[in-house]
Amino acid sequence: MSTLPHPNEGGDFTPPPAGTFPAVCYRVIDLGTQKSEFQGETKIQRKILLSWEIADEEERMPDGRPFSLSSRYTWSMHEKATLRRDLESWRGKAFVEADFGPEGFNIRKLVGAPCMLNVVHKLKDGKTFGNVGSIAKMPRGMVAAPLVNTEAYLWIDHDGFDRHVFDNLSDKLKSTIIVSPEYVAMTSNGSSRDDRASERHDLDDDIPF
Repeated sequence: MSTLPHPNEGGDFTPPPAGTFPAVCYRVIDLGTQKSEFQGETKIQRKILLSWEIADEEERMPDGRPFSLSSRYTWSMHEKATLRRDLESWRGKAFVEADFGPEGFNIRKLVGAPCMLNVVHKLKDGKTFGNVGSIAKMPRGMVAAPLVNTEAYLWIDHDGFDRHVFDNLSDKLKSTIIVSPEYVAMTSNGSSRDDRASERHDLDDDIPF
């Protein structure tokens, strides 16, 4: 289910430059429930991946392609959850109770939505990576450059699973998804849909999604 959960539910690489840029979300990927370890603590949490394209024609990689970056989030709308914080900052409006649950906000609306993305650099193992520092609403009248990357949405259920999108993911992402209990349950109960038409949502003048 890709509508927002209730708050109690649960190689060589050129990093994008540091700074704040117009960007467009081009990919929403459900990673399923994953196990992670940090500082000796093991957590089992549903995870999603959001990807953005830096929509600034003056900031491009050496080969001319746009920069892109992704961030993994715990699928949680707890008041302290990073996903909730970033989405509320992005839309410029707090979520209310009606936004949660099956009849509420569908995260698929993020695909194609513009924003202002703050990129921060982090040095790890001698390499510099670009991470999402913060997300903000696109200023009125500002327009992002057209997307170059293909829009993609994938949710691990029979309504949201697009085999074509899955097959075009990196081997690392596919290997992450296939071990999730959601994927195992879905594939054991029947085949997924091969094709799904892209759903587009009208963007409000004041709220981007």
